[in-house]
Amino acid sequence: MTEENRLAAALRAGDLTALEAVVDGYAAYVAAVIRNFSRGTLSEEDIDELAADVFVRLWQSRERLSEDKGLRPYLSAIARNAVKNRFRDMPPAAEDISELEIASEFDVEQRAELNEAMDCLKEGINSLAKQDGEVFLRFYFYGEKTSDIARYMNLTEGTVRSKLTRTRQKLKAFMTERGFDYV
Repeated sequence: MTEENRLAAALRAGDLTALEAVVDGYAAYVAAVIRNFSRGTLSEEDIDELAADVFVRLWQSRERLSEDKGLRPYLSAIARNAVKNRFRDMPPAAEDISELEIASEFDVEQRAELNEAMDCLKEGINSLAKQDGEVFLRFYFYGEKTSDIARYMNLTEGTVRSKLTRTRQKLKAFMTERGFDYV
C-alpha cells in the first residue's frame, strides 16, 4: 500500500493526524492546481483561501475517498470545483484580464505589443452589452462550459453559443479597427 493510499484510508477512518499529513504534503500541489486552473486570474490570497477550502471539503467528504485511487485525483477535482464555484460567485469584469501574466519567453517589444492588445481587448469587452461581456469572459477567461454559463445566467445553451459567436465577431472588428488585424 502506497503512502497516498494509506493516508486515504486513514482519512476515511476519521484520523485528524492523517488530515494534517495531507495538508502538509499536498498544499503545494493543491495551490498549483488552483493557480493553473484559474489561469492566473486569482491573487495569491485567493489561492491560499481556496486551498484551505479544498482541505475542509476533503475532510467533509472523506467517506467518498477510495484507497485504490489515491488522493491526487480527488484533491484535483475538489480544487477545480472550488475555482469554478469562485468564478460563478463573482461577476467577471474586463479589468481581470489585465492581471493575466504574459509569458516571459517574449522579448520586451513583443510583451509591450501584447499588453497593448490586452488593453484594447479590455476596452472592447467594456463596450459590449453587459451580458455579452460576461458570457465572453466566463467562457474564454474563466474556462466555464457553455452549459454552466447557460444555467448560471438563465439562458439556453444555444443562446450562449450565439452570444459567443457574435461577440467574437464584434471584438474582432473592434480590434481590427484599432490596428490589431492578427486576431
